[in-house]
Amino acid sequence: MNLHKPHPGRHFVQFYDDDSFVIDNVCGLAANALATGSSAVVVATQGHLDRIDHGLNTRGIDLSKHRNDSRFFALDAHAALSRFMCDGQPDADRFQLSIGKVISQAAESSANHFVMAFGEMVALLSAEGNYAGAIQLEQLWNAFARSHEFSLYCAYPLNCFTNDRGSDAVLDICAEHSLTIPSENQL
Repeated sequence: MNLHKPHPGRHFVQFYDDDSFVIDNVCGLAANALATGSSAVVVATQGHLDRIDHGLNTRGIDLSKHRNDSRFFALDAHAALSRFMCDGQPDADRFQLSIGKVISQAAESSANHFVMAFGEMVALLSAEGNYAGAIQLEQLWNAFARSHEFSLYCAYPLNCFTNDRGSDAVLDICAEHSLTIPSENQL
């Protein structure tokens, strides 16, 4: 499987130990999307956004141009969650007005109307022990994918699942994805 060439409608998940591994994958996916006329939307922690920007710049990607063309969006995951979470649960209407609006704008701006997206919001919810909220957010993404062309890469650090509740949640999380990619230590 070529991770850097996602197919429309694919919603895949990867569990990982090393942030650098995921950052490199996101950079490869985003670089490929931008090089082929697609758009890229990255929703990550600020530390990861900085590393992704750096990784894309070192690959020769002109992020200023793609941002100006509304083909590259980098959103802080904490801020994004604050726009649509209510009492620990994602609100579908608010999700549509925030994340959905960005995905739609990115699709309209790309030559082929396709978006490659990466999201860490579910990982943040899981790290807080809010597995139900993370699974509901995965379900919102799946519902949104029924009417929009995009591919979504989700990544969860393995240390989110060290307790019994977390172990149980892994199976439910995998069930919400069309593809599960093993951690870098299992490849």
